[in-house]
Amino acid sequence: MPRELAVWLYGTDVGTLAEGRHGLSFRFAEAAYRRWGLRSPVLSLSMPVSTRPYRDSVATPFFEGLLPEGQLRKTIAYDFRIGETDTFGLLAKIGRDCAGALVVQPRTDGAPPTATTQGAEPITSDEVAQRIARLPVFPLGVDQRVRVSLPGMQNKLLLTKTGAGWALPTGAPSTHILKPAISQFEGSVDNEDFCMRLARRVGLRAATTEVEHVGGMPVLVVERFDRVVLPTGSIRRVHQEDVNQALGVDPSRKYEASGGSPLRRVASLLRDWRAPAQDLRELLQHVSFVVAVGDADHHAKNISILHDEDGRIRLTPLYDVMCTRYYPSITATPGMFVNGKRHIDEIRADDLVAEGTAWGLPEDDAEAAVREVLDVLPEAIEAEAAASQRRPAPLVTFLAARAHALRHEASARIADTALPEALAPRAAPAPHPSPERAWVAPYRREDGTPVRGHWRRLR
Repeated sequence: MPRELAVWLYGTDVGTLAEGRHGLSFRFAEAAYRRWGLRSPVLSLSMPVSTRPYRDSVATPFFEGLLPEGQLRKTIAYDFRIGETDTFGLLAKIGRDCAGALVVQPRTDGAPPTATTQGAEPITSDEVAQRIARLPVFPLGVDQRVRVSLPGMQNKLLLTKTGAGWALPTGAPSTHILKPAISQFEGSVDNEDFCMRLARRVGLRAATTEVEHVGGMPVLVVERFDRVVLPTGSIRRVHQEDVNQALGVDPSRKYEASGGSPLRRVASLLRDWRAPAQDLRELLQHVSFVVAVGDADHHAKNISILHDEDGRIRLTPLYDVMCTRYYPSITATPGMFVNGKRHIDEIRADDLVAEGTAWGLPEDDAEAAVREVLDVLPEAIEAEAAASQRRPAPLVTFLAARAHALRHEASARIADTALPEALAPRAAPAPHPSPERAWVAPYRREDGTPVRGHWRRLR
């Protein structure tokens, strides 16, 4: 007999995840197609509501994508005495608090309790510090009381924030992610915080972050955008999935260089499922920002889609952005290529525009979207550095150099568009009657500035 888990979404028992001889399968409950209708993408774009079950090839990539990766997964599996490849077994243990609004648990548990901060177990700042120190042993803070799951390979602690301070997500969903420094990358906390603040200053929708000192060490605190805490203390889960889940791609294939999905496929997904028209434009702005700040580790699992209670979708805010080019040991191969470029430092403003037009954006719209980011970025870096209490000066200098270079290229592109006659190949005009003058053909200066064709005095 197959093992079964109930899957809850927005207060509805939407279906059953089962494990049998042929792997995992998922079947929607009648309540799902009564509430949302057939073909609704409310759970996943890869698994629209259907009366037929989804077999292992479709179900596994989605549910696998809810779990942590790498050593974090191995450690959690070891602690629960189950195999690290046992997706079903891991979800049975830690699926009650996942990314998005899903609750995956044994059917015998009944309906999930009402989500409220009052159910969380308060802890002291010393206990927070202890739990962060123990992350290598207890990833995500998972132990016999805390059962939470979140994708990714980086150590992080999931907690619930209440009016009184931090609490364990034992009787309530987690609301925040605490990310300690990555030991091999100096200043990683300040790096990510500065880049995320910079994204918001540029005008992008981006996750809210701040730096707290816990046990004398800096920790990046990220407010989860898939949770909404109401003034009453109630917590509303908001469903989301990353694009690998939405495309039905195994979570291990998150980098394009190793077989992951290209940006064009993500854009097609948004178009096919009728995401708001501005989402393609916003995606291009996100990509432009990621390139400008030099984040070569931004991959397919760093782009996600929100699903509201009505089944409508839209792009999530930007998240998990840091300047990886600041660290020479990290690869310069972008997680997702832009216009075919396989080195992030080789991506130019032209490439960003070309990428956007390949998605179906009109060239003028793509160019405007890119310039809206690149034009304001140098001043935004300066303003954020002035406003920040933690000023990573070498990083600021590094980012400013990248931003100025890309803005200059974008400006030169506009000059080409606005003055096509300045550089267009053409024959020289008839010779001037004076032997003291010569015709100079159109060219670019070393700094990229276009120069019109003109007469030059010889002496």
